[in-house]
Amino acid sequence: MTHPALVATLLDGPVMRRGSGSWLVDIEGNRYLDCVAGPGVHVLGHGHPAVISAIERQASELVHSSFQLNEPVIELAQELTKLAGGSFQRVFFANSGSEAIETAVKLAKKFQAARGRFGHSIAALENGYHGRSGIALALTGMNVYKTGLPGFSLYPGIVHLPVPRTGVVDLDELGRQLDARSQDDLLAVVAEPVLGVGGVIVPPDGFLRALRELCDARNALLIFDEIFTGLGRTGTTFAFERSGVRPDILVVGKPLGAGLPVGAVLTPDDLGSCWAPVDHSTTFGGNGALVGAVGKAVLGELTAGGLADASERAGNQLMDALRSAAPPDVEVRGQGLLIGLEWQSPAQAMAFRRQMMARGVLVGIGGQHRSVVRLTPPLNITAEDLKLLESTTLAVFDEVVRR
Repeated sequence: MTHPALVATLLDGPVMRRGSGSWLVDIEGNRYLDCVAGPGVHVLGHGHPAVISAIERQASELVHSSFQLNEPVIELAQELTKLAGGSFQRVFFANSGSEAIETAVKLAKKFQAARGRFGHSIAALENGYHGRSGIALALTGMNVYKTGLPGFSLYPGIVHLPVPRTGVVDLDELGRQLDARSQDDLLAVVAEPVLGVGGVIVPPDGFLRALRELCDARNALLIFDEIFTGLGRTGTTFAFERSGVRPDILVVGKPLGAGLPVGAVLTPDDLGSCWAPVDHSTTFGGNGALVGAVGKAVLGELTAGGLADASERAGNQLMDALRSAAPPDVEVRGQGLLIGLEWQSPAQAMAFRRQMMARGVLVGIGGQHRSVVRLTPPLNITAEDLKLLESTTLAVFDEVVRR
């Protein structure tokens, strides 16, 4: 949907008026099962009572406190570090996922410089997605988002490593791939445990471990971008948990704000403390009392409701059903309720999306060639709505193939 008052950057679609649970209603009264959810933002669905209550209560007391701390932000930081566990002890809050990624890279460079390492090399992944601003766009390994922006493809020091789809991961080969792209000192690797926007690519077992070992061998920091995959989306609280590999820096966002803009960078004490006061700040970073209150509500519901486990069960059920009925040339893959359907062409994927919308189900599109349909419903989607998503998808499979 475009409008003369807005810059036309969105795909076609209805204008929404309200939402409840897994459903959206447009200005003409049509209902849609929202299997985009933000994308990936509304893990609790729309209008969740705990979120609404937190907004109303906090908005009546304090929304923003400039450069002064406030209780909701402190409490959210404590809850996040407790949830992430391990050595994570400090949090910097940002205004978006992209901003949080750039903060993480800035922190990594600051930390390495304090150790006498002043190189430029930061490795990311081909088909990885980290945002569309500055360094975040440069880290993004998808040329589809860099059309007409050659400077972002050649940002100094940033290189992209291939992600194997199957097979055994060879650490030596990974090192050779890096050396072929950069002779500079490696400072950090930035990676999504599952590549969401890039096409729901699930790296083979051992890949994240190989990244960890590569970083350890070269005294580099491992940064996991869990903006999309974190907080239950992939069937565990954080996607890295499946591999047993822990990052040095963890970045989260999207679902933490339940629709309000937020990003967060979690670090051990030695990394976080390398910043002196006012070394880094943003207008809305680390002081949004409203976001702090909402974030606490989201984490509370995530834990109390067992939503990571619910995502795992629902995702496995849905993927089993879709794999059994998908056309031979459509690959179904994912973890939890981060599910991708890869078609042979972008035209087929777009046709699938349009037919789903015509039947009242909203789905996303991603991948380097925009040929992957993405299903990311709320984690608390009801059994009835999950069945509707399944039956509609199977019906549209047939419709698109017949065309």
